[in-house]
Amino acid sequence: MLDNEKCVSSVGSDSRSSGEPSFQRAARLRSVTIVLGAAIALATLGIASRAGAKPPADDAAGEQTYKSNCVICHAADGTGSATGKALKAPDLHSDAVQKMTVAQMEAQVSDGKNNMPPFKSTLNKDQIEGVVAYVRDTFGKRKP
Repeated sequence: MLDNEKCVSSVGSDSRSSGEPSFQRAARLRSVTIVLGAAIALATLGIASRAGAKPPADDAAGEQTYKSNCVICHAADGTGSATGKALKAPDLHSDAVQKMTVAQMEAQVSDGKNNMPPFKSTLNKDQIEGVVAYVRDTFGKRKP
C-alpha cells in the first residue's frame, strides 16, 4: 500500500506555494516585458536606420565607370578628347557642368543630351551615381 505521508505531490509546487507573493511575480514579469520591449524597439530602429541610409559612393567604382564609358569623349583629364571636341562635349571643369545639380547630372548621364548618348541601359543606378560623384569630386575644381 501507499503511505500518503511519504508521497510528496508535485502539484502546487509553483511559485505560489513557495511563498512568493503574486505581486512580486507580476513585477518581475513586468520588468522582463519592459526589457524585451526595449530590445525589440532598439533592434527595429537600428534596422530601419540602416535601411534608409545610403552608403557613400565608391570612388574607385566611379573612376572605373568613367574610364570605361566616358574617357572616349571627355578624356582622362575631363577637358575633352578629339572625338569629344568634335561632338562638342563640354569640358567637365567648366562652370556650366559644375553648376549642374547632382540630379541634373544623373539625368543627363542616364537619358543623354545633345550628342551625349543615354547610358541608362548600360549603367545601373549605382554606377551612374558613382560616376557623377567621381566627376564632381575630380573635375569640380578648376584645372590649373
